[in-house]
Order: sequence, then structure tokens, then C-alpha cells
Amino acid sequence: MIFKAVVNTSSKIVGHRLFNRVVIAAIVLSAILLGIETNSDWMAAYGREIKTLDFLILILFSLEILLKIVAQGKRPHHYFKDGWNVMDFLIVTACFLPSGSNAMAVFRLVRVLRVLRLLTAFPKLQAIVSGLLKSVPSIGYVVALLALHLYMFGVLGVFLFAKNDPVHFGSLGTTFLSLFQTLTLEGWADIMRTQMYGCSVWGYDNIKDLCTNSIPQPITAMLYFVSFILVGTMIFLNLLIGVVVNSMAESHAEIEPTAKTPDVQTSLVDLQNEIRLLRNEIHEVKTSVISKRN
Repeated sequence: MIFKAVVNTSSKIVGHRLFNRVVIAAIVLSAILLGIETNSDWMAAYGREIKTLDFLILILFSLEILLKIVAQGKRPHHYFKDGWNVMDFLIVTACFLPSGSNAMAVFRLVRVLRVLRLLTAFPKLQAIVSGLLKSVPSIGYVVALLALHLYMFGVLGVFLFAKNDPVHFGSLGTTFLSLFQTLTLEGWADIMRTQMYGCSVWGYDNIKDLCTNSIPQPITAMLYFVSFILVGTMIFLNLLIGVVVNSMAESHAEIEPTAKTPDVQTSLVDLQNEIRLLRNEIHEVKTSVISKRN
């Protein structure tokens, strides 16, 4: 009886909305304290108070884990079936380990991710997250195509512009960086003009020593950059957005029927039961009428 009472009490405490709000507030406060610890002046003035408050928050986290384990009753191992619970347990346990490294403080900050549990209260947010997760395999294929696109234009860019522009196309690695900058549509026009007019005319004013072979290629540069931007930015990135949007639409379609179907099925079952009861009553009335006539 005592064990049952303890389990029931733990379940009520863990499932209470106020308790969850207190835990989330403690998570946010813990993250704030970690940020305050980066300020040496504040730590010099309030270091003892901050450490004490941080320790009390750690005790609250430990109490939360203990209550959740006790709430499982005779199956405490069921607590570890939830990935969030495993993360909580590992983080809190690591916080008790003696260590003076800053990495441990950063590791404790991961606990802020527990705020993601609020997703369970908002089905629309669940649909967005599940849509993003579902789109990961398709995104992988799109990224692979984009990588091939970058590689082909990267090799071509080294062959065409390495002599004229060694800063942006001197090697395959620097070419990839230049093409990635072009994909972001940030400063790509200056890189293109360097190839169109030559490094002696554009882009090498402060580094003229590196411009040893100025080769203007107006038509080639224009075709190269316009085709790269049209295919890379306009097609691949829009394809990436389309994959994510399609996955989110599928998630919404899966969540809405599951939310509506149980209610519809329940109403149909209730209607069938009422019809069956009505038939039985009609049959009884007929039987009683016939028996009275006889």
C-alpha cells in the first residue's frame, strides 16, 4: 500500500502542469547562469551566490529524475525507453562528476534542449518537426546533386580562371569557397567582373603583385556565372525547399486524419448501438402487443 501511494504521488507530481513549468523555468535559469559565468566581473562579485543557485537547480533536476523513475512503479527501467529521459540522466550525472573544464559547463547547456518537449503540446509544431525529419533522406539526394554541380563547375573554374584570378580560382579548395559565396548571391558580381575585365582592371587594386597574368574573358565569365547561378541557386535550392514543403504537407495529412478518425469512429459506433437498442425495443413492443391479442 505504501509503495502504491508513493508511485501514485510521484506520478501526480510529475504529470502536474505546475511541476513541468517549474522544471522548464529552472532549465532557462540554468542556461542564464551559464552565460553569467562567462563574465569575470560578475563572477568576482556574485560567484558564491551563482554557484549555490546552480547547485540548487542541479538538485531539482536530480529530484525530477528520481520522481520519474519512481513513477514507473515496478518497472523503473521503462524510464530509459524515452530518449529525452536518457539525455537528462546522462547530463545530470555528468554534472556531478568532478571536473574543472569549461567543456563540462557547455555540456550542461545541452539541457536547454529539453524545452523541445513543448512540441508535444502543439500538433502543428509536431507536423513541422516530423516533416523536417522525413525530408532528410530526400534532402540528402538534393545535396548530392548540388555537390556534383559544385565539383564540375569548380574544376571548370580552375581551368578557365586560375591564371587570371589566383585568389578566387587558384586551387580547387579556394574555387569551392568562391562558388559557395556565389550561391549565397553575396559579392558574386565582383568575382565575375574580375574574370570579365581581367585582374589588372578589376578586383586586384590592393594586391597587384598577385595579378601576374591578366586574361579578360567577358563572354566565358558571363556564361559561366549565369549558368552556375541559374542551376545552383534557382533550381537546386528551390528543389530543396520543395522537398521540405512536400514532407510537411504529408505530415499534416497524417496528423489531421489521426486526430479526426477516432471521433468519427466513436460516433459511428454509438449510432450503431442506438439503432440496435431501438430495434430491440421495437421487437419487444411487437411481441407484447401480439401476446396481449392472443
